[in-house]
Amino acid sequence: MNGRDRVLTALDHREPDRVPIEFGSPQVSSLLIGEPYGYERLCEYLGITDYPEPVINVYLNSVKNVDPRIMHRFGADLRWVMPGGPDVERAPDGRLVDSWGLVLTPSGNFNVIVDADAPLRGAETPSDIEAYPLWPDLSDPRITEGKAEEAKAHRREGYAVVASIGSGGRLFHTYAWIRGFDSWLMDMYENQRLYHALAEKITEISIGYVEAYLPVVAEYADIVYMADDLGTQQSMLMSPDAYRTFCKPYHRRLIEAIRRAAPRAKVLMHSCGAISPVIPDLIEIGVDVLNPVQPLATGMAPAVVKRTFGGELSFLGGLDIQELLPFGTPEEIRQGVRQLIEAYAPGGGYIFAPAHEILPEVKPASVVAMFDAAREFGLYSSHG
Repeated sequence: MNGRDRVLTALDHREPDRVPIEFGSPQVSSLLIGEPYGYERLCEYLGITDYPEPVINVYLNSVKNVDPRIMHRFGADLRWVMPGGPDVERAPDGRLVDSWGLVLTPSGNFNVIVDADAPLRGAETPSDIEAYPLWPDLSDPRITEGKAEEAKAHRREGYAVVASIGSGGRLFHTYAWIRGFDSWLMDMYENQRLYHALAEKITEISIGYVEAYLPVVAEYADIVYMADDLGTQQSMLMSPDAYRTFCKPYHRRLIEAIRRAAPRAKVLMHSCGAISPVIPDLIEIGVDVLNPVQPLATGMAPAVVKRTFGGELSFLGGLDIQELLPFGTPEEIRQGVRQLIEAYAPGGGYIFAPAHEILPEVKPASVVAMFDAAREFGLYSSHG
């Protein structure tokens, strides 16, 4: 099987030759730049010294152009295509400003969006939202430039193609960043007129991204990626009822737009945290694949998630990056991978990956141990 066959078989809830592997995406499972290890130390560990200059996803500080030799070494079966520009611009004070007018401030290994810098923090009425001058320009030709050719090349090479909607694929991340995280949650109850006006505006623009970008790559897209974190380590960010009232209708509309633009593609949604109370809602509105299935979050134990939702949902991710990957020995990581695959792999419906980006604190030997173990224990013929 090639990578695409492997992924599509798994997402059809059948068992391919081995568990598919995801690595190298700029939004799910790449390495971060930083100290003491990070992407560049991994390249050196693998004997790759002529890797291209890293191109960075500024929201996560993760590498967007992982060297293809590393992807091949780890058995990565998926390749990602993201919308192009508008580019992030650097302000005179060194901070970055994105296409939504969001300001990113360097902080350690990350660029962070501070609530105090939220450009609509002072908004009080829907007219303040309409007056905001920095909404993305969906007519920018860079959004689609070269993307069909990029997706076609990945298909020709035998990989499953993931079409990310980029900054158009996050509704409530954008709300929290543009208004302030605290204001996002309080607006639901204290200023519902403003809340729905802003949520409507963000959804309208995000659907515009879908309609401008996805038709260009839809012929080759096997999966479409969107993201909105809904949970903390212990609980939902809001009550399940609040999600159903204030967020779910907008997620439904975005997914419906994705279905219209790329009807053959699976919908992959990223949501960190303890989100098991709303997984049935995500299934109902059309999510096919859930990421990152954070294993140490409350209610997200792999065996429980698979048993409860595995008949209707596939999973991508799951390998603990909080304790096991940064602090475990290579043998402990190897056994952790084995246990994870034993929980998620039976019957298909699973793509192996770490549960989010790999932090610079993770040793290169640990990264290698993880993916070597995934290839070793992911063979379905070895499951007896």
